[in-house]
Amino acid sequence: MGKEYWIGRKRAAIAMARAATSAEARLIHYDLAGRYSVKAAMTPPFMLPRKEPGTEGERALLHLPVPSPRPRDSGRGGR
Repeated sequence: MGKEYWIGRKRAAIAMARAATSAEARLIHYDLAGRYSVKAAMTPPFMLPRKEPGTEGERALLHLPVPSPRPRDSGRGGR
């Protein structure tokens, strides 16, 4: 299931908790909202498969190390 689904369920549970007439029902809905929040946090973000992440933000999101820059030629021509 997608992150959007779990976030939608969380929002619905919070709305039901606010509209609840008893404290017990309110507590149950808030508990469900917390569980949906955890599910949303555990769901990986949807990205199309690629060989490498395209941006720094995607690297940070996937917790991938940032590659070290390759040494460049000094521009002298020969070795």
